[in-house]
Order: sequence, then C-alpha cells, then structure tokens
Amino acid sequence: MKRILRRHLSSALVVSIILGVVFIATRPEPEQSAPIPESVRLLQELDLNTRDAFQKQLYLDMAFALTGDSAKYKQLWQKLVLAEAQQAGLTKSQLRQKMANRRSVPALFLMYVKFILIYLVVMALTYYGVQTLGTYLFLRYKQQNPPDAYRFLFALRRLISEPEWQTAKRLGAIGFKILCKAMLYLLLFTPAYVIAYSIKTDFDTESVPFMILLGVISNGVLITYSNKFYHFLLNESRKGYVRTAIVKNLNNDYSIGRKRGIRWRSLLALKKKFPGHVLEHIFMNARFQYFATLKEQAAFIITGLLIIEMALNIHGHLSYELLQQLLYQNYDLAALIILGIFLIVKATELITDLAIFKEQKRLGSS
Repeated sequence: MKRILRRHLSSALVVSIILGVVFIATRPEPEQSAPIPESVRLLQELDLNTRDAFQKQLYLDMAFALTGDSAKYKQLWQKLVLAEAQQAGLTKSQLRQKMANRRSVPALFLMYVKFILIYLVVMALTYYGVQTLGTYLFLRYKQQNPPDAYRFLFALRRLISEPEWQTAKRLGAIGFKILCKAMLYLLLFTPAYVIAYSIKTDFDTESVPFMILLGVISNGVLITYSNKFYHFLLNESRKGYVRTAIVKNLNNDYSIGRKRGIRWRSLLALKKKFPGHVLEHIFMNARFQYFATLKEQAAFIITGLLIIEMALNIHGHLSYELLQQLLYQNYDLAALIILGIFLIVKATELITDLAIFKEQKRLGSS
C-alpha cells in the first residue's frame, strides 16, 4: 500500500509543481501607462467624443479636405482612443482581462466542487449501470434464446407460407422489439452534443440533471463497459471451478424472475448478491477484473463531461471557463483548472488501486 501511495503522490506532486510554475509565470501584472504623444494631447484639447461616430466621420472628412490624406489622421484618432482608455485606468492587459471576464479563485473553486459532484454522480450511476446491464446481457445469453433477427426471419417465412393473424401479430411484435433495441443502441453510442442539440437549444446553470443524464447514456461509455463486464462474466463462467460447482449441484439456473433462477430484486440491487447460485462466484471474480478498467472509464467520463460543457457552452461550469480562459490567453487560470482536473483523475486512480489491493488481500486470506 505504501508503494501505491508513493507512486501516485509523487506523480501528483511533479505535475502540481509544473502547473504551479506555469500559473506563477503567466500571472498578469498591471502595466504602466505609456506617455501620451504631443499630437494626441493637442487633439484632446478639441474635446472630441471618441464614442460618437458622427464626430469621428466629421473629423476624418475635415482631415481629408485639408490635407488630401486621412490615413495619418485615422491612426491619430486610434491613438486618441487608446490614450483615453489609459487615462481611465485601462491598460492593454486590463482591457484583455475585462474581455475575458476573469474569474476569481473562489469562484473557480465553487465551479470545481460542482464539477466533482457531477463527476461522482455520473461515475456512481455508470458503475451501477455497467454491472446491471452487463449481468442482464450475460443472463440473456445463458438462457440460449435465439436472436431476435432469427426469430423475425422465421416468423416472416412462416407468414409467407401460411398467412395467419397470430403470425403477423408476432412478427410485428418482434419487429417493434428490434426497432426499440436499435434506437436504444443508437442513443447509447451517440455523442452527447448531438443528443442535447436535438432536444434543447439553451443551457444554463440549472441544467445539472440533464448534464448527468448525458454523461451516463451518451458517448458509448455505458454500453462499452457493460459489454466488457459481460465478457468478464462470460470468461469466468467457462472456467473449471464453475464446472466443478455445477457438478456438485450448485444452482445454475440462469432464468430471470423464476424461483430457482435469478430474482429481479437481486439483479437490480445496488449491492448485488446471488447466494446459493453459481453466479455469486462468477460475479465476484468478474467484478474484481472490472476494477482495473475503472481508471479508463473515469478518464472517458471526465473527457465526456468536458466535451459536454465546452461544446454546449454551458455557462457557470468549469469546462466552459477553461475554454474561455484559453480563448483570451489567461493561461494562469487555465493551468489552475487543468491542475484541478488532473487531481480528480489521479484521485480516481489512487482509490481504484487501493480497492484492487484490498480485494487481492481479501481473496488471498480467504
């Protein structure tokens, strides 16, 4: 355990130092106002309003009428505008900061806490969804039911040879089931921004539940890792100890909802237990293998949340602020946000490795 802590904390320290140096080096400092040229000072004595388009055009027309060249005086007008901004206490750097709407560190911290809470909720929901959906797919496979496409073709062939209402009704039901499955898979593999833009067009700080929903069902995260968990279960079910348990009359009825099979309550439970069934041992070993993929899954979820907030311009969220600060070249705040995101990833990796270590120790002692 000490080796795990040392490895993760040392890498976190190195990255924190690097990004901390970037934060300090790119921190803006107030700039001194440049001296106002004599020509600009004389132009200021005319008491012109630089925000009045009519006065600007009148000034340029007079300069062209008197000298035949207004380009020089146009530059002089621009210097006058800059001089007035400097006299108002707004230097070039401060003007850029004002455009970027720089956030204070406490405001960024609140966004960071909100991002962590959203990430934890999405991670918990996908953790539960992966194991539930993966186990359901495994149970469906073990029941040895023919594929829906085969059943559809068989019913269609029978309907052509012997037209009957019951056959047509069954064909329609199977076709509707296939269509619903196709729509569900399409939804689970669709990028989040495509789903969002097809449902709503405006996002604000009140869209947290919708963000959580997008983070769970979109970008292929749920279905990808459910299939991984399904294959972990499938591989475990083919090992020798499972066959030995079946020979010793351990329950191996994989039907769902039946008395000797798997109850829906056990399948949908937060902490899944299948006492007296061979699936109990298969599930425990498959879940142990799944722990190693949590780090990869966490990276996908964080990336998905970043894409959702950036692509949809969700104001008041951490990722949108990261995009804004990079856009306006406020690299100090961008480095601070990136450091926060990195620490979330590193904390997830640390917790996952500790969970694997604890599980290995438990299995070794049992």
